[in-house]
Amino acid sequence: MKLRLGVLLIALVAASGCDDVGGEVGRGEAVPVVAPPRLSPVELLPPNVDRSVTRRVEVRDPPAIPAVQVDVQRQADAVVDILWVVDDSGSMTNQRQTLSNNFARFLDELLSLQVRFQMGVISTNYNDRGTLRGTTKIITNATPNPRQVFLQNTTFPPSRARLEQGLRMLELALTEPNLSGANAGFLRPNAALAVIVVTDEDDSSFGDPAYYARFLRSLKGPGNENLSSLSIIGGTTPDGCFPPGEEIYFGGLAEPAFRYSSVATKTGGIIGSICAVSFEETLLKIATALNTLRRVFALSLKPDPATITVLVNGTAVPRDVVNGWQYRSETQSITFLGNYVPPPGALMRFEYAIAIP
Repeated sequence: MKLRLGVLLIALVAASGCDDVGGEVGRGEAVPVVAPPRLSPVELLPPNVDRSVTRRVEVRDPPAIPAVQVDVQRQADAVVDILWVVDDSGSMTNQRQTLSNNFARFLDELLSLQVRFQMGVISTNYNDRGTLRGTTKIITNATPNPRQVFLQNTTFPPSRARLEQGLRMLELALTEPNLSGANAGFLRPNAALAVIVVTDEDDSSFGDPAYYARFLRSLKGPGNENLSSLSIIGGTTPDGCFPPGEEIYFGGLAEPAFRYSSVATKTGGIIGSICAVSFEETLLKIATALNTLRRVFALSLKPDPATITVLVNGTAVPRDVVNGWQYRSETQSITFLGNYVPPPGALMRFEYAIAIP
Protein backbone atom coordinates (compact mmCIF):
# COMPACT_ATOMS: atom_id res chain seq x y z
CA MET A 1 0.00 0.00 0.00
CA LYS A 2 2.80 2.37 0.88
CA LEU A 3 4.60 1.43 -2.29
CA ARG A 4 1.60 2.34 -4.40
CA LEU A 5 1.29 5.73 -2.77
CA GLY A 6 4.92 6.57 -3.50
CA VAL A 7 4.57 5.63 -7.14
CA LEU A 8 1.50 7.77 -7.35
CA LEU A 9 3.31 10.79 -5.89
CA ILE A 10 6.19 10.39 -8.32
CA ALA A 11 3.74 10.20 -11.19
CA LEU A 12 2.02 13.38 -10.07
CA VAL A 13 5.30 15.24 -9.73
CA ALA A 14 6.35 14.13 -13.19
CA ALA A 15 3.04 15.17 -14.62
CA SER A 16 3.20 18.61 -13.05
CA GLY A 17 6.68 19.30 -14.60
CA CYS A 18 5.21 19.10 -18.10
CA ASP A 19 2.60 21.87 -17.47
CA ASP A 20 2.95 24.38 -20.46
CA VAL A 21 1.12 27.09 -18.59
CA GLY A 22 2.82 26.88 -15.20
CA GLY A 23 4.39 29.52 -13.21
CA GLU A 24 5.04 27.84 -9.92
CA VAL A 25 8.53 27.35 -8.61
CA GLY A 26 10.14 24.25 -9.84
CA ARG A 27 8.24 23.95 -13.06
CA GLY A 28 9.49 24.33 -16.67
CA GLU A 29 9.50 27.45 -18.96
CA ALA A 30 6.06 28.62 -20.02
CA VAL A 31 5.51 29.09 -23.77
CA PRO A 32 2.32 31.00 -24.73
CA VAL A 33 0.25 29.87 -27.58
CA VAL A 34 -0.01 32.70 -30.24
CA ALA A 35 -2.29 32.52 -33.24
CA PRO A 36 -0.58 33.23 -36.60
CA PRO A 37 -1.30 36.73 -38.18
CA ARG A 38 -3.93 37.04 -40.83
CA LEU A 39 -2.55 38.80 -43.98
CA SER A 40 -4.96 40.41 -46.42
CA PRO A 41 -3.89 40.31 -50.09
CA VAL A 42 -2.69 43.71 -51.56
CA GLU A 43 -3.77 44.58 -55.09
CA LEU A 44 -1.31 46.83 -57.03
CA LEU A 45 -3.20 48.97 -59.60
CA PRO A 46 -1.88 51.61 -62.13
CA PRO A 47 -2.31 55.33 -61.09
CA ASN A 48 -5.57 56.99 -61.86
CA VAL A 49 -4.90 60.18 -63.90
CA ASP A 50 -7.62 62.81 -64.40
CA ARG A 51 -7.25 63.76 -68.03
CA SER A 52 -10.11 66.25 -68.16
CA VAL A 53 -9.44 69.73 -69.75
CA THR A 54 -7.96 72.27 -67.27
CA ARG A 55 -9.62 75.69 -67.23
CA ARG A 56 -7.59 78.81 -68.17
CA VAL A 57 -6.07 80.62 -65.21
CA GLU A 58 -6.42 84.45 -65.34
CA VAL A 59 -3.66 86.37 -63.56
CA ARG A 60 -4.81 89.79 -62.37
CA ASP A 61 -2.75 92.72 -61.11
CA PRO A 62 -3.24 93.66 -57.48
CA PRO A 63 -5.49 96.67 -56.86
CA ALA A 64 -3.73 99.89 -57.82
CA ILE A 65 -3.24 102.38 -55.00
CA PRO A 66 -2.38 105.97 -56.04
CA ALA A 67 1.15 106.94 -54.99
CA VAL A 68 1.95 110.51 -53.98
CA GLN A 69 4.90 112.31 -55.57
CA VAL A 70 6.54 115.49 -54.26
CA ASP A 71 8.77 117.60 -56.55
CA VAL A 72 10.78 120.41 -54.96
CA GLN A 73 12.33 123.11 -57.18
CA ARG A 74 13.86 126.53 -56.64
CA GLN A 75 13.14 129.68 -58.61
CA ALA A 76 16.02 131.46 -60.35
CA ASP A 77 17.67 134.40 -58.61
CA ALA A 78 16.90 136.95 -61.39
CA VAL A 79 20.24 138.72 -61.01
CA VAL A 80 21.44 140.67 -64.08
CA ASP A 81 24.40 142.97 -64.77
CA ILE A 82 23.64 145.43 -67.60
CA LEU A 83 26.48 147.17 -69.40
CA TRP A 84 25.42 150.09 -71.62
CA VAL A 85 27.87 150.85 -74.45
CA VAL A 86 26.84 154.29 -75.71
CA ASP A 87 28.23 156.14 -78.72
CA ASP A 88 29.66 159.49 -77.55
CA SER A 89 29.90 161.12 -81.00
CA GLY A 90 28.18 164.47 -81.66
CA SER A 91 25.77 162.92 -84.17
CA MET A 92 24.24 160.90 -81.35
CA THR A 93 23.04 163.85 -79.24
CA ASN A 94 19.37 163.45 -80.16
CA GLN A 95 19.48 159.66 -79.91
CA ARG A 96 21.03 159.78 -76.43
CA GLN A 97 18.18 162.05 -75.36
CA THR A 98 15.66 159.57 -76.81
CA LEU A 99 17.38 156.81 -74.88
CA SER A 100 17.17 158.80 -71.65
CA ASN A 101 13.48 159.53 -72.24
CA ASN A 102 12.73 155.81 -72.67
CA PHE A 103 14.91 154.67 -69.79
CA ALA A 104 12.19 155.06 -67.14
CA ARG A 105 9.90 152.62 -68.99
CA PHE A 106 12.76 150.13 -69.30
CA LEU A 107 13.49 150.47 -65.59
CA ASP A 108 9.84 149.98 -64.61
CA GLU A 109 9.71 146.80 -66.65
CA LEU A 110 12.77 145.41 -64.89
CA LEU A 111 11.24 146.20 -61.49
CA SER A 112 7.94 144.55 -62.44
CA LEU A 113 9.88 141.43 -63.44
CA GLN A 114 11.57 141.45 -60.00
CA VAL A 115 15.02 141.64 -61.56
CA ARG A 116 17.88 142.52 -59.21
CA PHE A 117 20.07 144.57 -61.51
CA GLN A 118 23.29 146.50 -61.69
CA MET A 119 23.89 148.96 -64.54
CA GLY A 120 26.99 150.72 -65.75
CA VAL A 121 27.72 152.95 -68.74
CA ILE A 122 30.84 153.05 -70.93
CA SER A 123 31.45 154.79 -74.23
CA THR A 124 32.45 153.40 -77.60
CA ASN A 125 35.42 155.78 -77.57
CA TYR A 126 38.79 154.03 -77.40
CA ASN A 127 40.20 156.91 -75.32
CA ASP A 128 37.95 155.93 -72.38
CA ARG A 129 39.39 152.39 -72.32
CA GLY A 130 36.16 150.78 -71.11
CA THR A 131 35.95 152.48 -67.70
CA LEU A 132 32.53 153.07 -66.14
CA ARG A 133 31.30 156.65 -66.34
CA GLY A 134 29.79 158.96 -63.76
CA THR A 135 30.03 159.77 -60.08
CA THR A 136 27.66 156.90 -59.30
CA LYS A 137 29.22 154.29 -61.54
CA ILE A 138 26.87 151.42 -60.71
CA ILE A 139 23.06 151.88 -60.68
CA THR A 140 21.13 149.32 -58.59
CA ASN A 141 17.57 148.75 -57.39
CA ALA A 142 18.42 150.88 -54.34
CA THR A 143 19.94 153.85 -56.20
CA PRO A 144 18.02 157.11 -55.49
CA ASN A 145 16.61 158.70 -58.66
CA PRO A 146 18.19 156.17 -61.07
CA ARG A 147 16.83 157.95 -64.17
CA GLN A 148 18.73 161.13 -63.30
CA VAL A 149 21.92 159.15 -62.64
CA PHE A 150 21.55 157.39 -66.00
CA LEU A 151 21.03 160.73 -67.75
CA GLN A 152 24.22 162.10 -66.20
CA ASN A 153 26.21 158.99 -67.16
CA THR A 154 25.03 159.14 -70.79
CA THR A 155 25.63 162.88 -71.25
CA PHE A 156 28.91 163.38 -73.10
CA PRO A 157 30.92 166.49 -73.92
CA PRO A 158 31.08 167.40 -77.63
CA SER A 159 33.23 164.84 -79.42
CA ARG A 160 34.52 164.20 -82.91
CA ALA A 161 36.05 160.85 -82.03
CA ARG A 162 36.48 158.53 -84.95
CA LEU A 163 37.71 155.47 -83.08
CA GLU A 164 34.29 153.95 -82.35
CA GLN A 165 35.25 150.53 -81.01
CA GLY A 166 32.32 149.36 -78.94
CA LEU A 167 33.22 145.65 -79.05
CA ARG A 168 36.79 146.26 -77.94
CA MET A 169 35.60 148.63 -75.18
CA LEU A 170 33.20 146.08 -73.71
CA GLU A 171 36.03 143.56 -73.63
CA LEU A 172 38.26 146.04 -71.78
CA ALA A 173 35.44 146.87 -69.35
CA LEU A 174 34.98 143.20 -68.39
CA THR A 175 38.63 142.17 -68.07
CA GLU A 176 41.64 143.20 -66.01
CA PRO A 177 42.82 145.69 -64.98
CA ASN A 178 39.36 147.34 -65.08
CA LEU A 179 37.59 144.35 -63.57
CA SER A 180 39.28 144.78 -60.19
CA GLY A 181 40.17 148.46 -60.71
CA ALA A 182 37.95 151.19 -62.13
CA ASN A 183 35.00 148.80 -62.67
CA ALA A 184 35.36 146.78 -59.47
CA GLY A 185 32.11 145.31 -58.18
CA PHE A 186 30.22 145.56 -61.45
CA LEU A 187 30.51 142.00 -62.76
CA ARG A 188 28.95 139.58 -60.26
CA PRO A 189 29.72 135.86 -60.55
CA ASN A 190 26.12 134.77 -59.92
CA ALA A 191 24.52 137.25 -62.35
CA ALA A 192 23.57 137.08 -65.98
CA LEU A 193 25.26 139.66 -68.22
CA ALA A 194 23.52 141.86 -70.79
CA VAL A 195 25.44 144.28 -73.00
CA ILE A 196 23.31 146.95 -74.75
CA VAL A 197 25.01 148.99 -77.49
CA VAL A 198 23.43 152.26 -78.66
CA THR A 199 25.16 153.79 -81.70
CA ASP A 200 24.65 155.21 -85.18
CA GLU A 201 27.94 153.75 -86.46
CA ASP A 202 29.14 150.21 -86.94
CA ASP A 203 31.97 148.83 -84.84
CA SER A 204 35.54 149.42 -86.01
CA SER A 205 37.37 147.21 -83.49
CA PHE A 206 40.12 144.89 -84.63
CA GLY A 207 39.15 141.24 -84.75
CA ASP A 208 36.27 139.21 -86.10
CA PRO A 209 32.84 139.67 -84.46
CA ALA A 210 32.82 135.92 -83.76
CA TYR A 211 35.75 136.46 -81.38
CA TYR A 212 33.75 138.94 -79.27
CA ALA A 213 30.74 136.61 -79.30
CA ARG A 214 32.95 133.80 -77.94
CA PHE A 215 34.37 136.18 -75.35
CA LEU A 216 30.92 137.06 -74.04
CA ARG A 217 29.68 133.48 -74.01
CA SER A 218 32.76 132.32 -72.11
CA LEU A 219 32.54 134.86 -69.28
CA LYS A 220 30.22 132.78 -67.09
CA GLY A 221 32.05 129.50 -67.54
CA PRO A 222 31.22 126.19 -69.26
CA GLY A 223 27.52 125.38 -69.34
CA ASN A 224 26.49 129.00 -68.73
CA GLU A 225 27.08 130.37 -72.23
CA ASN A 226 23.48 131.55 -72.54
CA LEU A 227 23.82 133.85 -69.52
CA SER A 228 25.65 136.49 -71.59
CA SER A 229 24.16 138.43 -74.50
CA LEU A 230 24.66 141.55 -76.60
CA SER A 231 21.76 143.64 -77.92
CA ILE A 232 22.10 146.48 -80.40
CA ILE A 233 20.11 149.66 -81.10
CA GLY A 234 21.87 150.74 -84.29
CA GLY A 235 21.59 151.37 -88.00
CA THR A 236 19.44 148.85 -89.83
CA THR A 237 21.00 146.38 -92.24
CA PRO A 238 21.78 146.25 -95.10
CA ASP A 239 21.48 149.93 -96.08
CA GLY A 240 21.38 151.90 -92.84
CA CYS A 241 18.73 154.49 -92.04
CA PHE A 242 18.14 158.16 -91.17
CA PRO A 243 17.14 159.04 -87.61
CA PRO A 244 13.97 161.19 -87.45
CA GLY A 245 14.68 164.79 -88.52
CA GLU A 246 18.19 164.11 -89.74
CA GLU A 247 17.42 163.21 -93.32
CA ILE A 248 18.45 166.71 -94.46
CA TYR A 249 21.87 166.65 -92.84
CA PHE A 250 25.05 165.59 -94.60
CA GLY A 251 26.32 162.50 -92.84
CA GLY A 252 23.00 161.99 -91.09
CA LEU A 253 22.80 158.36 -92.24
CA ALA A 254 23.15 155.80 -89.46
CA GLU A 255 25.53 153.11 -90.71
CA PRO A 256 24.22 149.54 -90.92
CA ALA A 257 25.41 147.75 -87.78
CA PHE A 258 26.69 144.58 -89.42
CA ARG A 259 29.31 143.69 -86.80
CA TYR A 260 27.13 144.43 -83.79
CA SER A 261 24.21 142.55 -85.33
CA SER A 262 26.45 139.54 -85.92
CA VAL A 263 27.42 139.38 -82.25
CA ALA A 264 23.81 139.91 -81.19
CA THR A 265 22.67 137.02 -83.35
CA LYS A 266 25.37 134.71 -81.99
CA THR A 267 24.57 135.55 -78.35
CA GLY A 268 20.78 135.59 -78.55
CA GLY A 269 20.44 139.36 -78.17
CA ILE A 270 17.84 141.82 -79.47
CA ILE A 271 18.35 143.93 -82.62
CA GLY A 272 16.59 147.30 -82.75
CA SER A 273 16.79 150.43 -84.93
CA ILE A 274 18.45 153.70 -83.88
CA CYS A 275 16.13 155.40 -86.38
CA ALA A 276 12.93 154.57 -84.51
CA VAL A 277 10.98 157.51 -83.09
CA SER A 278 11.07 155.76 -79.72
CA PHE A 279 13.33 153.03 -78.37
CA GLU A 280 10.65 151.88 -75.96
CA GLU A 281 9.59 148.79 -77.90
CA THR A 282 13.17 147.58 -78.30
CA LEU A 283 14.02 148.30 -74.66
CA LEU A 284 10.95 146.39 -73.47
CA LYS A 285 11.99 143.42 -75.58
CA ILE A 286 15.45 143.59 -74.05
CA ALA A 287 14.00 143.85 -70.52
CA THR A 288 11.79 140.83 -71.12
CA ALA A 289 14.77 138.88 -72.43
CA LEU A 290 16.72 139.80 -69.29
CA ASN A 291 14.04 138.25 -67.10
CA THR A 292 15.62 135.08 -65.75
CA LEU A 293 12.61 134.16 -63.59
CA ARG A 294 11.19 130.85 -64.73
CA ARG A 295 7.49 130.47 -65.48
CA VAL A 296 7.44 126.81 -66.51
CA PHE A 297 8.39 123.94 -64.17
CA ALA A 298 8.42 120.37 -65.46
CA LEU A 299 7.11 117.60 -63.18
CA SER A 300 9.16 114.44 -62.76
CA LEU A 301 6.20 112.05 -63.21
CA LYS A 302 2.82 112.19 -64.92
CA PRO A 303 0.30 113.49 -62.38
CA ASP A 304 -3.38 113.07 -61.79
CA PRO A 305 -4.24 116.73 -62.58
CA ALA A 306 -7.07 116.86 -60.05
CA THR A 307 -4.68 116.15 -57.17
CA ILE A 308 -1.98 118.77 -57.84
CA THR A 309 -1.10 121.18 -55.03
CA VAL A 310 1.39 124.02 -55.48
CA LEU A 311 3.13 125.72 -52.57
CA VAL A 312 5.56 128.65 -52.92
CA ASN A 313 7.64 129.32 -49.82
CA GLY A 314 5.13 127.24 -47.88
CA THR A 315 2.04 129.16 -49.05
CA ALA A 316 -0.54 127.51 -51.29
CA VAL A 317 -0.97 129.15 -54.71
CA PRO A 318 -4.42 128.80 -56.35
CA ARG A 319 -5.04 127.06 -59.64
CA ASP A 320 -5.87 130.18 -61.61
CA VAL A 321 -4.96 131.23 -65.15
CA VAL A 322 -4.63 134.91 -64.24
CA ASN A 323 -3.30 134.99 -60.67
CA GLY A 324 -1.96 131.49 -60.15
CA TRP A 325 -0.89 128.43 -62.07
CA GLN A 326 -2.19 125.90 -64.55
CA TYR A 327 -1.19 122.37 -65.54
CA ARG A 328 -0.23 121.66 -69.15
CA SER A 329 -0.48 118.00 -70.04
CA GLU A 330 1.36 118.38 -73.36
CA THR A 331 4.54 119.43 -71.53
CA GLN A 332 3.78 117.73 -68.18
CA SER A 333 4.50 121.01 -66.42
CA ILE A 334 3.17 123.64 -64.05
CA THR A 335 3.06 127.07 -65.72
CA PHE A 336 2.62 130.59 -64.35
CA LEU A 337 1.51 132.61 -67.37
CA GLY A 338 -0.60 135.30 -65.73
CA ASN A 339 0.18 138.07 -63.26
CA TYR A 340 1.75 135.81 -60.67
CA VAL A 341 5.37 134.68 -60.98
CA PRO A 342 7.22 132.88 -58.14
CA PRO A 343 9.68 135.43 -56.67
CA PRO A 344 13.47 135.14 -57.01
CA GLY A 345 14.96 132.26 -55.04
CA ALA A 346 11.53 130.94 -53.98
CA LEU A 347 11.25 127.30 -52.89
CA MET A 348 8.43 125.58 -54.76
CA ARG A 349 6.76 122.32 -53.74
CA PHE A 350 4.55 120.39 -56.17
CA GLU A 351 2.51 117.57 -54.59
CA TYR A 352 0.35 115.22 -56.66
CA ALA A 353 -0.90 111.65 -57.05
CA ILE A 354 0.82 109.71 -59.82
CA ALA A 355 -1.52 109.01 -62.73
CA ILE A 356 -2.56 105.35 -63.06
CA PRO A 357 -2.07 104.05 -66.63
